[in-house]
Amino acid sequence: MQQIQPSNNKSELKISFYKKLSRKKWFQIARPIIITLIFLLLIYLLTILGVFKIKKIEIKEDLEYVQDISEVSNQYIGQGYFSLNLVELEEDVKKSDKYIKQISAQKIFPNKIYLVIEEYEPMSYLEYKETCYIFSQEGLILEQEVEYEKCIIENGIELTSNQNVIADNRLIFDKELLDIVTILKEFGWKVLLVNFRENVLEVSDGEKTIIIEINQEYEKQLSKLYLVLEKVNIEGIEYKSLDLRFERPVMKVE
Repeated sequence: MQQIQPSNNKSELKISFYKKLSRKKWFQIARPIIITLIFLLLIYLLTILGVFKIKKIEIKEDLEYVQDISEVSNQYIGQGYFSLNLVELEEDVKKSDKYIKQISAQKIFPNKIYLVIEEYEPMSYLEYKETCYIFSQEGLILEQEVEYEKCIIENGIELTSNQNVIADNRLIFDKELLDIVTILKEFGWKVLLVNFRENVLEVSDGEKTIIIEINQEYEKQLSKLYLVLEKVNIEGIEYKSLDLRFERPVMKVE
């Protein structure tokens, strides 16, 4: 009968020891804690070595209006990947430029930040009391300059008024202006000039003028504007002005 010799293989001894250890109740409880501590220690060591420190911040695409934000964003270069506060980064970058409408920051493992930025688009400009104002579509002040050569933006709408039309850092008739411009664009208008006086908006493309009053009947006037322009397009009517302040809109034809 062949005699079985005891194994001298160290790996087998280790496996056998681990199996015995695994049967211990205290080890079964402590094992996940030990694994977690080892994992955290590894992360800590790699962070110290610079593997998990932010090395680069990228923007999704080229920005048209937002200026260089690297001075703000670069403050986060070198911070730990896991400890970096994305909400704080987003707030700091957004405060740095009024043209930033929305911003979303995302961590890219192991050491990069990816920024997605939505810009406000300038729509109109106003020169009032020796100050040039640039407004977004939402009526927010994007720029306010007292030292300028000419108050104008490319493809923008010039606003004129003999009274103050700004309150709480925005245009007081912002919603009404956007509503009118949106409807007129649908009918092929390119609005160039808007004059505001005594709650009346005079909107012009350089040849034709729409007159509408900002009052309780404003929504009804918008509905009339849409219906009249539809009829004008169908019948091919040439007109100089359209006044919507009356029960029956008043149109001046060529």
